[in-house]
Amino acid sequence: MGLGALPMTAATTPARAQDDDSGVPVGVPQNDQYADTDPSALTDFRSTLDPYGSWVDDPTYGTAWTPSPDQVGADFAPYDTGGQWDYSDGDYSWVSDYDWGWVCFHYGRWVYSNGMWLWIPGRDYAPAWVNWSISGSDPTYLGWAPTPPAFGWNGGTPVGLGFAAPEPWTFAAPGDVFGPGLSSRVVTGKPAASLASSGRPYVPARPGVGPAVGRVVAQPVVMHGPPPSLLGIDVARIPHAIPRANEVRARRFARPSTARPLGAHPPAPHFFRYPARRPMPHRGYGAVGRGGYHGRR
Repeated sequence: MGLGALPMTAATTPARAQDDDSGVPVGVPQNDQYADTDPSALTDFRSTLDPYGSWVDDPTYGTAWTPSPDQVGADFAPYDTGGQWDYSDGDYSWVSDYDWGWVCFHYGRWVYSNGMWLWIPGRDYAPAWVNWSISGSDPTYLGWAPTPPAFGWNGGTPVGLGFAAPEPWTFAAPGDVFGPGLSSRVVTGKPAASLASSGRPYVPARPGVGPAVGRVVAQPVVMHGPPPSLLGIDVARIPHAIPRANEVRARRFARPSTARPLGAHPPAPHFFRYPARRPMPHRGYGAVGRGGYHGRR
């Protein structure tokens, strides 16, 4: 079933997002912030992304962007290749090597669909949109996977999906998580699938978890990774990534007050379509290149 088959419900109130009778937050937040479903997600980043990939109309996720193979190569996987983890201000942040990475690893969601990685536009900023897992005890592995999208785009309208697609996991030993050259040290494919099946999701003790299956979150809660000390990592010895101007730009785009001087659109009232009930797509690890059975690991 395509996105166009979902029923439409208006959510144009300018008040901060509130739960309606179905328990789904709707609307556009006030003050200095964007809703993740703000339509500016489809326009504010186009000038950055257009030279490095193409826009597609996916039958499940609607309007999406995919990087050119010339840019990322055959082994590309989000939050794995072409970048490294940093840790500051109490959280993990993905620092991308790509000129367009400040957009796609801090805004929106990644999903593997129809043989390619797709970026689904979103307007809420996070240091990284990933879920976390800890597997094993001796040794311990830290795992992460792209947070699945809760909505797609149909004709400029955000449409709830009603399911969370399973995404491939990447794992690394704690001593291998930080520093350049991460992709040469990670565990992917079959071994990562095994670690994921035996691991336990990391959920911070503080209130709030990521988007739940069947629940569309207009202003989602960011998942925070485990403190390095929990993994036996000395925070003072973490090799920090080289500061990049694009990381500063990513943070400036997070709020209208700092994004509008850079050419971004202000928050806008908009419609939101609620998810229809439909089954979760069956996509195993074997379907995904580097992240699946056919990867180079």
